[in-house]
Amino acid sequence: MIKNFSETTELVESSLKKYRLAGISFLVLNVLYIIIAWWKMPPVDLAMSKVVYGGFVVFFILVLTLTPLILRGKRLLVQVLAFIYGGRMIFSLYFLIGGEAYPAVPYLLPCVVLTFYLLGRAAWDWP
Repeated sequence: MIKNFSETTELVESSLKKYRLAGISFLVLNVLYIIIAWWKMPPVDLAMSKVVYGGFVVFFILVLTLTPLILRGKRLLVQVLAFIYGGRMIFSLYFLIGGEAYPAVPYLLPCVVLTFYLLGRAAWDWP
């Protein structure tokens, strides 16, 4: 009986380690994403800058809200986020190859790819 309990505890802890790594890296990589996007953003007028910087703030608040949920091991949320980041990765590659990409895409793409891999690793037990 005690042996079975310790085995199940090990399985839960090992899977939560992947979620913890995914959650921390989700936060760090998205903050890095915001910094790079801000750095590479072309100059905008005053009226548009409110919208752009407001979008950065909303994105940051969303990341701060989702990170604790990822850390708790919410598998469905992690799977949905992995699909979203996979789609972002595919569209970014498509526009990068087509030559119509925003100038920051080559700098932002590694953040998206790493986030996709770490979320997928937690959600579907990738190596």
